[in-house]
Amino acid sequence: MAVFEANSKNPLERLRVTPLTERAARAALLQELDLTWSEWEEQYQPTPAEKVLAEELGVGQSAVMLAAVQNPGLSSLDATGQVLPSVRALRSAGIGAQDSWFLLSKRWQLMAEPAVLSRWLDFLSVYGMQPRDCQNFLLRSQPSFLVATTLYQAGQVVGFLKGLGLKDDLLASRVLCVWPELLGRDVESQLRPVVGFLMSLGLEVAGVGRVVVLWPEILLKDVEGQLRPWVAYLRGLGCTTSQVADVVCLCPHLLGFKPEEVFGGVLAALADVGIGPEDVRDMVSASLAFLITPSASAAVRAAVDCLQQQGFSKEQIRSMALARPELLAVKPHDLSRSLRFVREVVGGDNATVLSCPLLLAKPLGQVLGPRYSFIQKQGLAHKYMRNESVTGSSSSSVGGDDGGSMGRADSEASSSSGSSSSSTGGFEFYKLLVAEDNDWCASMGLSVNEYQGFKLVWDEEYSLQLHQEAANEFQAELKKLGIYEGQ
Repeated sequence: MAVFEANSKNPLERLRVTPLTERAARAALLQELDLTWSEWEEQYQPTPAEKVLAEELGVGQSAVMLAAVQNPGLSSLDATGQVLPSVRALRSAGIGAQDSWFLLSKRWQLMAEPAVLSRWLDFLSVYGMQPRDCQNFLLRSQPSFLVATTLYQAGQVVGFLKGLGLKDDLLASRVLCVWPELLGRDVESQLRPVVGFLMSLGLEVAGVGRVVVLWPEILLKDVEGQLRPWVAYLRGLGCTTSQVADVVCLCPHLLGFKPEEVFGGVLAALADVGIGPEDVRDMVSASLAFLITPSASAAVRAAVDCLQQQGFSKEQIRSMALARPELLAVKPHDLSRSLRFVREVVGGDNATVLSCPLLLAKPLGQVLGPRYSFIQKQGLAHKYMRNESVTGSSSSSVGGDDGGSMGRADSEASSSSGSSSSSTGGFEFYKLLVAEDNDWCASMGLSVNEYQGFKLVWDEEYSLQLHQEAANEFQAELKKLGIYEGQ
């Protein structure tokens, strides 16, 4: 058949038997078809394998022809010995005709071993996989992997993963469908060492299970060659074992990259404002946010650039970052909005922020904005004003005794710039910002429900304001381009 097709006058029939590796020959055939495709398609003779696919799955012959042309080898499969039993195995597993066609058009090699395909479908069904999960699993699997992996070995892996507390639905959709190759791993020599290493960091069994669901690829990593060096790097930055575990739990996907690639840009951005290795260790002990924020290198660089554009010197940025490392994880537009609120609503300036960097670290819409507005409305602002007699003797502590070490750190950030502006110099912002809503309301003798209602309205009004500002900016840009049609 292949010899006959190779000598066929129909370029489409020759194309379906010309290997993808013979690029020049395929290019010549496609060029020949450039202006005469429809004519040759009318004369096209499908192979028995193509006919079975069209008939069993209700697929148009033109679609089957395209699949055969794009996948040399498909049309050479035995119609009754390979294609038909493969199609019926998929249909028996509950995979619909359309989904079966989609799968086989992408993974036609599955039909080469119908017995193997049937066994795997039975195996997956027994372990709770739904038809759509089976389809996704087969789409992500290499046919050679399915042939080489025994079901006994796969069963051992499934049992091991279930021992981590993974439920059938998560095991299927979030783990095996993402990395089918896991079923080919050896439990004792490859999987158990990874789990043991993660538990040595302090993770419980359930915690390891959650990490696996978030990023199954971690089970494919080598402990000595990849995981241990990663942990050593984090410890070199000053992370405790508990913090390393936090990084693994929150962002396990980071372990897919070299740590230098993940954190090198962060360290470089910090170095530009005078923050060295010892400073980084101090920052890490306070917060990991600046290390694990999405796209950390770009995020920290953007935050530093934004603060410089807002008039802060490198030394001032360094002081704020040491006091509140998490503010370097705040997005530039959020930093700008918080600064604008401090300047326009609070009546402060950069010195106000330097006296309490927490003003930038806390979300404006969740903490500073509604709380400051609420106490102004309730006439309670005086409760946050330091007594003059106290102010002179406690200048090193924003928030007084309530601030603790982090309150002192906030105030230290302002040491290089002097005191805050006169209009806000006596206001204890740290006390306003540090507590959770329930504790804050209790400390003020306020109704939590009343404050939450006010906060909801404030957030709606603030969101509306942001939308209006964005619309105005967009209109201004359109006017600059001369394409604005409004008034």
